[in-house]
Amino acid sequence: MPATLRLKPFIPSIHASLMVETTQGTVPLSRTAEYAALMQAGVVDAAGTVDEMVRDWFTVLGRPDREVVLSIRRPALRSDSAARVTEERVMVISQHRRWMAMAARDGNEMVVGPVGESDDAAERVEMMCQTLILALGEAEPADIEGANVLADMVQAVMDNAAPHGPAAISAGLARLGLAPATVEAMAATQQLDSSAMAVMTILDHGRTLHAVPRVLTVADTDLGRLTFSTSTGADGKKWLSIWPGTVAGIHDDMVELLSTPVGVGA
Repeated sequence: MPATLRLKPFIPSIHASLMVETTQGTVPLSRTAEYAALMQAGVVDAAGTVDEMVRDWFTVLGRPDREVVLSIRRPALRSDSAARVTEERVMVISQHRRWMAMAARDGNEMVVGPVGESDDAAERVEMMCQTLILALGEAEPADIEGANVLADMVQAVMDNAAPHGPAAISAGLARLGLAPATVEAMAATQQLDSSAMAVMTILDHGRTLHAVPRVLTVADTDLGRLTFSTSTGADGKKWLSIWPGTVAGIHDDMVELLSTPVGVGA
């Protein structure tokens, strides 16, 4: 399974006698409610044999040529002040040759399923886009002007100003020449209790594991959705593009990133 899901593997033929703690005491894993739910859903049978279709999904997840990782940070549902401020949901789309499957983890909840299959690279990209955009949910785009700024300058501002609070962040971003509405929206992404952020990255499994340098970030704030994408100019300088998070714009950014040839640099 993809390492980003942080799961301990379970192999029925090896772990059938594994004992776990439950509200009913210590019992074999195969006698837990969770295991019974897998049997009821037809994922495994009484002998521990995994359904053939599910086995195919896990084969793709376990032997990827490419992994597309979507990590989502969102405000936690807190019942007391001591609880954590944010929660994380992670979804991974694995591509093995022409086949694609996805696995998503939200706390202790897991979803696994097919994404599609195609010999055409453009069709595979479109199938992945549909799954990724659905995972983002809907939000109104922020009312900001698009901007391109040097990524190193933005990073320096955030590193230096973040410890001093929102006002310092806004002042630092304004000095980069960004419009006031853009500054306000960018500063709002740092309010962990009222904003959400999704980061899309790509890992290629070649001779070595290679992370595609470009990433796509989608942030939801009280001021709307905005996107951050990176690119490298002919002079080697890295640029950060900041735009309103429209569905069409996010789709185009995803297509561009997902169209990076598999294995480049691996």
